[in-house]
Amino acid sequence: MMFTIRGIPTAGIAVGTAFVLQRRASAAATAAAGDPVAEAGRFHAALERAKAELSALAEGEAVFAAHLEMAGDPMLAGLVEGRIAEKHLSAEQALGEACEEVCGMFAALDDDYLRGRTDDVRDVCARIGRILSGETAHDPFAGLAPGTIVVADELAPSDTAQMDFSRVAGLVTAHGSVTSHVAIIARNKGIAALVGVAGCMRQVRTGDRLIIDGERGELIVDPDPATGRKYAARLESLRQDAFRCAADAQAPAVTPAGRRITVLGNAANVDEVRRALDAGAEGIGLFRSEFLYMQGPALPDEETQFAAYRAAAELCGARPLTVRTLDIGGDKALPYMHFEPEENPFLGWRAIRVSLAMPELFRTQLRALLRASAFGNVRVMFPMIASVGEFRAAKAVVETCMAELDAEGVAYDRDIALGVMIETPAAVFIADELAARARFFSIGTNDLTQYVMAADRGNPRVAYLCDAFDPAVQRSIGMVLDAAHRAGIEAGMCGELAADPRATQRLVALGLGEFSVGPPAIAPLKHRIRTDK
Repeated sequence: MMFTIRGIPTAGIAVGTAFVLQRRASAAATAAAGDPVAEAGRFHAALERAKAELSALAEGEAVFAAHLEMAGDPMLAGLVEGRIAEKHLSAEQALGEACEEVCGMFAALDDDYLRGRTDDVRDVCARIGRILSGETAHDPFAGLAPGTIVVADELAPSDTAQMDFSRVAGLVTAHGSVTSHVAIIARNKGIAALVGVAGCMRQVRTGDRLIIDGERGELIVDPDPATGRKYAARLESLRQDAFRCAADAQAPAVTPAGRRITVLGNAANVDEVRRALDAGAEGIGLFRSEFLYMQGPALPDEETQFAAYRAAAELCGARPLTVRTLDIGGDKALPYMHFEPEENPFLGWRAIRVSLAMPELFRTQLRALLRASAFGNVRVMFPMIASVGEFRAAKAVVETCMAELDAEGVAYDRDIALGVMIETPAAVFIADELAARARFFSIGTNDLTQYVMAADRGNPRVAYLCDAFDPAVQRSIGMVLDAAHRAGIEAGMCGELAADPRATQRLVALGLGEFSVGPPAIAPLKHRIRTDK
């Protein structure tokens, strides 16, 4: 008999047959620690074997290249070594604690993409732990039939990397959120997914017929014939739409009225810049520089940053590369930097406030960005601006760095564009004054929504208030766009609302001329703009 289980709306529609993943019990050792030197030796032996495995796997799957980079991160090894030496833990115990610390660092970030990297960290640590315990790897997805819907308690990146997605119609997990690995991989692969489906492991059996309605947040088990026909028709319609979108992905987005809209991509590293451009992006509207600061045991030096920014700029060429300066602090501490605990971290010492208070850190990043501007169309965007004074102070540091580079005879773009990320109500109210000084705006709707509504979007008890369609948020967006238009500067949007299909026509009508979204959203967004649907 047909029944429905609710989950969190994630992505797509799928009809298929269930494969329920049953995990083998872990054989991880729980014995007391031995000699610290021996435990450290065990850990490093397991780490080297894990890196060898990942190196071989990375040749065929990009996710393992990222895992190899994480496994080679000195920060993880340092945290494990420290716990073994100071707390006399076993290698397994030290790895577990280190994993939780690194995951906690990612989870605290106010950036959906970076929060999602906790899945990768846990996956890497699980691989090292499996080797420590002597477990052998196996492929639970071998021999999946076409049209399979994988049902699991949760899925790690290494799980999905083993799947033959030509045979996978959808993914269902009991845990997870819209920013979890499952949701991200589903969007990237263009398949249906449903997360947070409590009870799916009890109520679904391998072989059951399933329908995922990722738009409504429903898992339909044993659908009746009429329901099956209805969803089959919807699937065919979606396939035709996807084909039309992909065919025109590289073409400009022009509204039926003839208005040209710029569609840019969001990225966190050079590989993602390439993916966004391949997907049809006309440049990068948000390059998250934080990831550079999370790859080692200390702040990245100027040369490390310059190399990354230059590579991204060269990929973009004449197309814009908009780099957000370091956005940490308060709720976003780095393990090698000490931040005092704050009662209200979202209202505390973060983003541009940290950069201005740590001039050497800021100068290092700005010098690297200026040097990279000689190799492409680099734009610099300051996050969390709440006053004209903050923008003036940030611009003054840029000018100081320019004077230094002039004295050194180093080339850079003397006309580099400096912009403001509009994330605070204060920035909304003084948008006209900021527009008189900045070259461009980018509206960060994730933070702007929670600040306008005075509701932490990570708190489930008030999450219902974090609605970017609320009239207060929409009016704020309109005020910012009006100020930009009057001043004759560019105004874009890089928050989640930019990719929301329900918002496209409303934002175009408000006058938004530049959208910046993740690579999978680029082609569908362009299609919506062209068709006015």
